[in-house]
Amino acid sequence: MRRSNSIKSKFYFKVLSYLGLTLFVISQQSCDLLFPGQVKYANEIFTTLTAPEEGGVNFTQLTKESDIVKGPATRTTTGSYQSGNQIIRTEMLLWNTATFLSIAPDGKSFTFLGSNNNSDNLYIRSTEGGAAAIQRTFRNSVYDFSYSPDGKFLAFSDRVGVGTNANYNIYTIEVAKGNAVRQMASSNVDEVNPIFSEDTKNLYYSKSSGNGSYSLWSIDLSSGLQTQFSEGFNPCFVPGSKTELFVTRTAKNSSRSEIWKIDIESGSETQYITDNRRSFSSPKVSPNGKYILVTGSTPKSESRPINLDLYLFKIDGTGETQLTFHPGTDASAVWAPNGKEIYFISTRGSVTNEYNVWRMNVEQFLN
Repeated sequence: MRRSNSIKSKFYFKVLSYLGLTLFVISQQSCDLLFPGQVKYANEIFTTLTAPEEGGVNFTQLTKESDIVKGPATRTTTGSYQSGNQIIRTEMLLWNTATFLSIAPDGKSFTFLGSNNNSDNLYIRSTEGGAAAIQRTFRNSVYDFSYSPDGKFLAFSDRVGVGTNANYNIYTIEVAKGNAVRQMASSNVDEVNPIFSEDTKNLYYSKSSGNGSYSLWSIDLSSGLQTQFSEGFNPCFVPGSKTELFVTRTAKNSSRSEIWKIDIESGSETQYITDNRRSFSSPKVSPNGKYILVTGSTPKSESRPINLDLYLFKIDGTGETQLTFHPGTDASAVWAPNGKEIYFISTRGSVTNEYNVWRMNVEQFLN
């Protein structure tokens, strides 16, 4: 179902904070039984490389444990509510929706967030493997990032300051050099999720209002002029469009997250992907503009816990296809430039539940 309304409308927008990070969304699943017992899952289902439903799909692991790849923090919590004469227990999944992975426009390398010596920084590695990863930033708390369309720059957010005065600001750096960091946006609130416009003249990002909500902003890279648009985070441009973006929003009067499309020129807003039992975040539009790739919560079953998987939708929000089924965490997916493969962060195959970068062929799911 889709609904449209003016960009000036007000929405209830709730953003949770967990482990010092921002932009968390919640997925809630209602159990069928009254106070059901805990379901136990064998460790083997997490350490396997693939799930039975993923048969015939080619997965390739591109990093190793020594890379110390950073991925989304997740947490499950429980609650209950009354339905008639029954008290129903619920399980909720919280996760961080930042971008932990970005692919160079030429498809020859990818950048991931790595943790080392108590700091989080950007590392670049070839998509063909072989050579060791190259550390590109030397900051303390790099948060999320993206390439410029020409592949010459990386935009990223980094946490600066101490204690309650600390917040995230936006910076850019040259990919080939990495020694000249330029601050682009700074205030006393968080600025995250930076992405470039296709002409590389503007930088778009999510900015905190200071009361738990986030809105879309842009900065003109030549004049420094900043403009505020509508509510939302995880912005992603529709290829070939200068004004249409997909964003993540928290559902009105709910903690679930949804995917919306906004037009920053006309002011239109349209809800595209929503579900009353699941949350979706981090939209990425395919290079040909025909599909949307998202991270979504998969409800608990008898054989698997509630977890994060990757989902594919047609550009109009229909034709849902679940791409991954592993009981671990699959998240932060991005398209390869060829539009036939995706890269993502996953804990699959890790005995210690560590993240790695994986590549998956999705050509068979595309019409």
